[in-house]
Amino acid sequence: MDSRKKTTSTLKDVASAAGVSLGTASKVMAGAEGVSPARRQQVWEAARRLGYRRNSLAAELRSSRSTSIGFVVPDLTNSFFIELLCVVEDHALASGYRLLLAHAQEDPEREAERIRFVLSRQVAGMIIIPCHGYEHAIDELRECDVPLVMADRVDNSFPANTVTTDSRRAARDGTDHLIALGHKRITFIVNALDLVNSRERADGYLDAMKRAGLARHARVVVCGMTDTESHAATLGLLSERERPTALFTGANVATLGALRAIRDAELRLPEEISLLSFDDAPWMSVLHPRISSIRQPVEAVGRAIWQLLHKQLQDEPSEPVHLRMKADLRVRESTAPPYKPAGKESRRETVTAPQNAGRSRKRTALADR
Repeated sequence: MDSRKKTTSTLKDVASAAGVSLGTASKVMAGAEGVSPARRQQVWEAARRLGYRRNSLAAELRSSRSTSIGFVVPDLTNSFFIELLCVVEDHALASGYRLLLAHAQEDPEREAERIRFVLSRQVAGMIIIPCHGYEHAIDELRECDVPLVMADRVDNSFPANTVTTDSRRAARDGTDHLIALGHKRITFIVNALDLVNSRERADGYLDAMKRAGLARHARVVVCGMTDTESHAATLGLLSERERPTALFTGANVATLGALRAIRDAELRLPEEISLLSFDDAPWMSVLHPRISSIRQPVEAVGRAIWQLLHKQLQDEPSEPVHLRMKADLRVRESTAPPYKPAGKESRRETVTAPQNAGRSRKRTALADR
């Protein structure tokens, strides 16, 4: 074994090995802009050869400038939040900042504690996607002079920059799609109405139902925050004598539970029931049938979050800005006109008969209710 003491490489060594100035090497290692891709590659290759590791904390102490951004997320099992996190991080790294992630786990008390923790790390700015309501977040941030952007579960009344999807309009468009297919008994399944965006989605659904003269058929079911709760709520709906002909789920977690319930009830999608999801996820486009969905503009939301925060980090004064992004309806295979039984012959012509005759009789009875 070589017992000789290893020499620690310095940033000056990296700059010399890469053939660049010390300032250029410092910019590259900090992830800052203003360096060509070729120069950047030279510096990183030199750093790897020399085994150089940048001490970010020491650099911040020397410059008296934090490059950390706190990002408080309510649920890391939600694919939308993961996608959004990745987009924001890419923009932050390109500007020389890094994210300090905190997971609230849909618990307001834990969220308040996580906000306090992140602020204790002397972050340069904060991004928060709140849990149930955001009054506690206001209390935690009231005395703190840190650049802040709130996202997703927030409305225009919040006294800071906000970026959200226009959930009400998107839900209205999704409901219009189901109505245009001929559905009347459309049920909206939502996680919780104390979430701003969930409430807006429910309102958009109700807007469309009322406008179409279907107010008496309108029904909002609150299922809870987990797919297990959504599964139980959907099973209850599917067991009713006049079950819905279409389900509109308010989030991808609710969609997952609803899909399990449809399978357990032995109903065929979309022949016997249609399903539309608010929120898209990669798995929805690989299932059979593929799931129709409302796709939130994750890239645009993430970019807007970072742009608003970065302006504050550059000390650009402005009044709070409230941005609303348009979502897109993606029609796939899980939504179709409602099945109208007109005798056995009609059923054979329009729907492939199941292999199991007993199961076929059961489904016919369900469809005739």
